[in-house]
Amino acid sequence: MQNQAFQEAGLNSVYTTFEVTDLEGAVNGIRALGIHGASVTIPHKIGVMQYLDEIEDIAAMIGSVNTIVNRDGRLSGTNTDAYGFYRALTETVDVDGKNIALLGSGGAARAIAFALFYFGKPAKLEIAVRNEDIDDAKHLRKSLIAYLALPEESVGVVPLVKWNDIGDNVDIIINSTPLGMHPNTEVSPLAKEQIRKGITVMDIVYHPRDTLLLRNAVEQGCRTVSGIDMLLYQGVKQFELWTGVDAPESVMRDALMQHLQKSH
Repeated sequence: MQNQAFQEAGLNSVYTTFEVTDLEGAVNGIRALGIHGASVTIPHKIGVMQYLDEIEDIAAMIGSVNTIVNRDGRLSGTNTDAYGFYRALTETVDVDGKNIALLGSGGAARAIAFALFYFGKPAKLEIAVRNEDIDDAKHLRKSLIAYLALPEESVGVVPLVKWNDIGDNVDIIINSTPLGMHPNTEVSPLAKEQIRKGITVMDIVYHPRDTLLLRNAVEQGCRTVSGIDMLLYQGVKQFELWTGVDAPESVMRDALMQHLQKSH
């Protein structure tokens, strides 16, 4: 995706992967070699923060960095997952004033929850999780309220087994769990009858593109948002931060789709 974008934009740049075992050494290498920027993946998204010169607000709130930008030797960390998610969702539905259910409480959920309130104004966010994840969900709720000075009633936590308590009032459902990801494609965090007709459902799983959750949502007459859009737009944001030029989005989307089709 990034290399096709560099080629399309006529930039003498290359995007490649490095397996990092010495995190501090890798960050020093970025400075020493004059590398313009980097993506950061699991397991380094949190650990890398201590070695950077500055952390942007949204990344500091989320507590993880997925993007490094080198500005004349000064390394800045940000999180484009939040932007990618928010753009993908809001191209389909406006979040302001909506009741939203977020399934899951892990790292992706944290980026999504902060993006919702950092960029938008939902009426209420319910973090819906399995019983064993209740403590994580409560911690996420507490962080949101503290960092963004939200009213206590704007964020709730509900066990998935009590979904019926909130399901009828939800306008948007967002799945941030890996349920439904290849190869376990016939699994969904919600049954079809738990999805209210005509709402919006987003699944951040992108392999496969049409997860069981999204297929059930379509049968319920819902609008759907694929995880592919989030993946694309976080990459678009990275490209623009690294290069300072507009990303060739259609070229990037085509490259991404071709790669995903090959990996099926």
